[in-house]
Amino acid sequence: RQILEATPLLESFGNAKTVRNDNSSRFGKFVEIFLEDGLICGAITSQYLLEKSRVVFQAQSERNYHIFYEMLAGLPSQQRQRYCLQGAETYYYLNQGGNCEIPGKDDAEDFRRLLNTMEVLNFSVDEQNSIFRILSSVLHLGNVYFEKYETDCQEVAMVVSATEIRTVAELLQVSPEGLQKAITFKVTETQREKIFTPLTVESAVDARDAIAKTLYSLLFGWLTDRINRLVYPRQEALSIAILDIYGFEDLNFNSFEQLCINYANEYLQFFFNRIVFQEEQEEYIREQIEWKEIPFSDNQPCIDLISQKPYGILRILDDQSCFPQATDHTFLQKCHYHHGTNPLYTKPKMPLPEFTIKHYAGKVTYQVHKFLDKNYDQVRQDVLDLFISSRTKVVANLFFGHAQVMARQRSLIRRSSTRTRRYKAPTVAARFQQSLLELVERMERCNPFFVRCIKPNNKKEPGLFEADVVRTQLRYSGILETIRIRKEGYPIRIPFLVFIDRCPGAAGWALPSQPGDTTELVGALGAALGLGSRPHPCSQLFLKEQLYQALESKRCRAHHLAALTLQRYARTFFIKRRFRSLRRKIVLLQSRARGYLARWGYGALVGDTCAARAAVLCCPAHPCAPGRGTRGCWGRNQHGKCPMAVLRRQELTRREVVDVTHLEIPAELMGLLEAAAGERVNAGCVVLVPPPALQPDPQLTLPLDINDYPMAKYVRGHFQEPAFGMLTAPLKAPLTRLDEELCHEALSLFQLILRFMGDPGLGGPQETLFGNYIVQKGLSVPGLRDELLAQAANQVWRNTNVNNEERGWLLLATCLSAFPPSAAFDKYLLKFVSDYAFAGYKPVCQRKLMQAMARSQLGAAAARTFPPSLLEWTANRRQASMALDLHCFNGEGSGVLGMVLARCPAVGRGLAEGWRGWSVAMKAGAQWAELAGHDYVLDLVSDLE
Repeated sequence: RQILEATPLLESFGNAKTVRNDNSSRFGKFVEIFLEDGLICGAITSQYLLEKSRVVFQAQSERNYHIFYEMLAGLPSQQRQRYCLQGAETYYYLNQGGNCEIPGKDDAEDFRRLLNTMEVLNFSVDEQNSIFRILSSVLHLGNVYFEKYETDCQEVAMVVSATEIRTVAELLQVSPEGLQKAITFKVTETQREKIFTPLTVESAVDARDAIAKTLYSLLFGWLTDRINRLVYPRQEALSIAILDIYGFEDLNFNSFEQLCINYANEYLQFFFNRIVFQEEQEEYIREQIEWKEIPFSDNQPCIDLISQKPYGILRILDDQSCFPQATDHTFLQKCHYHHGTNPLYTKPKMPLPEFTIKHYAGKVTYQVHKFLDKNYDQVRQDVLDLFISSRTKVVANLFFGHAQVMARQRSLIRRSSTRTRRYKAPTVAARFQQSLLELVERMERCNPFFVRCIKPNNKKEPGLFEADVVRTQLRYSGILETIRIRKEGYPIRIPFLVFIDRCPGAAGWALPSQPGDTTELVGALGAALGLGSRPHPCSQLFLKEQLYQALESKRCRAHHLAALTLQRYARTFFIKRRFRSLRRKIVLLQSRARGYLARWGYGALVGDTCAARAAVLCCPAHPCAPGRGTRGCWGRNQHGKCPMAVLRRQELTRREVVDVTHLEIPAELMGLLEAAAGERVNAGCVVLVPPPALQPDPQLTLPLDINDYPMAKYVRGHFQEPAFGMLTAPLKAPLTRLDEELCHEALSLFQLILRFMGDPGLGGPQETLFGNYIVQKGLSVPGLRDELLAQAANQVWRNTNVNNEERGWLLLATCLSAFPPSAAFDKYLLKFVSDYAFAGYKPVCQRKLMQAMARSQLGAAAARTFPPSLLEWTANRRQASMALDLHCFNGEGSGVLGMVLARCPAVGRGLAEGWRGWSVAMKAGAQWAELAGHDYVLDLVSDLE
């Protein structure tokens, strides 16, 4: 990932917009990727000839390097103020080309991606700040302006914008006076003293630009070395290298950089010609293959014109750079003198400072303005000393490393000479030629592949294909000749032993009797393919593309048939093995099923026998009132345990998810549970009767907008935390937002719910008592009702235990029997039970909620006074209707007051629309109890219980 992330970093610092390309690479990049056991283990990136002049000058419609614009667009305002930065159009180094933006490029987004890249490449915050300081100082240097004034009868430069000098000095942590002297004075060192010579305005501008170019080029080199140290391979390994070199350039203004770029393209084209044409045809002649030589364009004369000793153009430029009095004009005159008669060199018809070279890709005219300055490109010693003393670590290290490189070069020159001579620093042209030769030597040691990039048009527009532009590139790059030599030649070369192992055996051909008998092999191959026998004493087999494809087709078909055969036998083996395994499993399953059915039949027979004996042993209890049923006692089995009690205990145990018996319960509830243990309260008072014939209430229908109230929406809006689902541990905070005085009650209530749903020791009357205690909490504290219903709904959502979930729905239905949810919660809860209710609890809870919502619209109070009665608990458990005996005082109309299936048992109110003028009375023994028409009938039953 670090190797991949290095690419956008180098593109930001090394790519720029030109008239031909919005993302043109302005440096040569050679990336060597090392592989170990097929995996990438490291990489080394080498960079060649960064176009430093672009830092200080851009042609019309071009931009400086991307990093400047990305930094100005992406830096936060606080950092922009720290570096005293403004818009891109305010800087001389950025606004020379005109438009500072590229359509379709988001500089701010690219800067954010650059910061992520620096984090991946382990750039510290201090290093990033140092990088931005250097870039900002380059921009401020460009805004340092000069004016001329006369002193001692000569014109010298004086800095006008002293503020920019102070800003640059502060950013780079150097002396402002030293920086100003470095760009306005030239220092000459003698044995005794330093002589400061004031510079003219033009020389001061050159000194300013030289410092800016040096800062940026050293920073770019430091970034490359920094990346290499991070991803450098730990040990030697095989490698694959990619050379991304700048393409051939012919701009409106071609300077020294274009000459170097085009020279590199000439040399690489020569390398391409030698690999593809020259060595190819020489091998045919060496192998005595009939071949008609294909002519190709040899560009060796152009390379000699540029770089051959002693009078190549670059050689003349190096010689001129050594003379203090030499100028661009003297360099041009020497080029005219030595190459004026060369057919590849053209002098201008008018006395202009330019010359023309006929390259392999066409003629290019070069303007010699500042050729010598760009070629010399040396940092003065006083500038080195100034920046080495910088208090910014990165800046000091950049110039200190550069000084060490210069010292090593100086010592090598002195050691290589037999006598002491003045040190001559290597020029840019010399260094570039040396780097290019080393690059080509590295490529010659490899097996090169060439990728030609063809520009479809010169307008930088998508979807536009200009045939003339493409045809010209195909012609001068040698692609047409390459296609021809591949078509007419023998591009496929295979050693004989490799061919024997690869093709004939796989295709089913007869192999030669002797492994080294090439004549017999070629004859067999010609006979098999109908080509005749044309043996040649070759060291390897030369094949045309068409023949090779035919061989590959036969080989692929043979491999395909072999693979089908292997697959056929493999499938047969696996199917037979699976069939035997399945047959064994079926036989085992049948035997187990027969055994289970036999044991089940025997157990049923034994159970019937025990039941018959128990019926004989049971004694009848005292008769009950009509419709109340009878009571009896079960006999004990031979082990002394009641079978029903054992089954009940197993059912209670299955509801346990986690151990909840350690959770605290109130002391008053514990006393009630101990008092109710072992008692059968109101036993036999609830019996099963035929359902009454009642019409369902047509007004109870789901609201039309019920789908707009999902429980998730209520959780997001009313829960303290947006989490909903079964919990196995007590809450630390209530689910909903409650008053502070109710929080403790809500947490205690949740512990009771956990005990009710999962305590295996809770059953019978204790279970009903425990549930009514929870319901009574909601009745006595209205503020806890929504919290109680939300906790119950939370525990049944995504409950992994079916028995535990059923207990939660029973508690929820019982709570709805006693009190409804608030208006803010009722539709959400109705939607929840309609979608996710357990088994038969859906109609039960729906009717309770819809009746409560209907009453709330009429403005009637909905809450009960007492918790549900035993009749309601029984009806809720069995999802059944309820009925009460009803008799009128005049003896007429006796019947049943019925509540149809799933009707809310708390709604016993009203036989007619109004409640005034009638009442209901209940007789229990000799006691009578009356209630008004607006009271709940079942409240009276609960009170009596």
